[in-house]
Amino acid sequence: MNAVPVFSRDPNDDSESPQSTRRSLLSKELLDKATRLFAEQGYESTTLRDIAEAVGISRPALYHYVSSKEDFLVALVEQSRELATSLVELRRRGDLDSIGKLRTLTEFLVRQRAEAPDRFRVLDRSESLLPEETRAEHRHLRQDILRELTGIINEGIASGAFRSVDPRIAAFSVLGMCNWVAWWFHADSEKEIDEVVQEISQSAVIMLQQAKLGGAGSPIAQQLLESMRSNVEILERLAANEGPVM
Repeated sequence: MNAVPVFSRDPNDDSESPQSTRRSLLSKELLDKATRLFAEQGYESTTLRDIAEAVGISRPALYHYVSSKEDFLVALVEQSRELATSLVELRRRGDLDSIGKLRTLTEFLVRQRAEAPDRFRVLDRSESLLPEETRAEHRHLRQDILRELTGIINEGIASGAFRSVDPRIAAFSVLGMCNWVAWWFHADSEKEIDEVVQEISQSAVIMLQQAKLGGAGSPIAQQLLESMRSNVEILERLAANEGPVM
């Protein structure tokens, strides 16, 4: 596949020029509109004409930016690469303990899914339609995220911060909580996103944290009870909204 002009920067372009700025804005709008249409109509049911009309340009003009619909999926995988890179950097941070890393990673994933659910949903549904090389890369990126999270949990177990659990199963459980957000959450305000981010990240910490419960009124017991209530509320919302396609 040829390089995609709209999603890759020409080294000869002046990034500060009005023309380059306009091109960058149009590039983002194209990707956002295409992703929304793929999520609403399905990838295979969406045409390049649909995307051009949604952005307000002609189909021939669209070909100045992309050569096929696949280019949009490839661009979404590029964004996934940036996410995986950020998580690798997080695990290497020396200013956070295992609990801090788990909380930060969970907050990062939940916010990404809450703010841009269409991106996650489209790739989840359309992975089999990716070009072979890009599909393999996407799978490797998902494995990278799983590996980094598993590593954080392993570190927490070794330090005594986390309970003795199967780190891989625990990592899948945390990722499941984060990924579900893309399917049921509909943001009405930034504050609501913040609340979801905090509740789910706290649930992940409580699920793994090493602690003695003490009596029924102890702080940890109260945290667990609040987490369970929060999870029940999430399940009720899931039952009333669209769930993920497995």
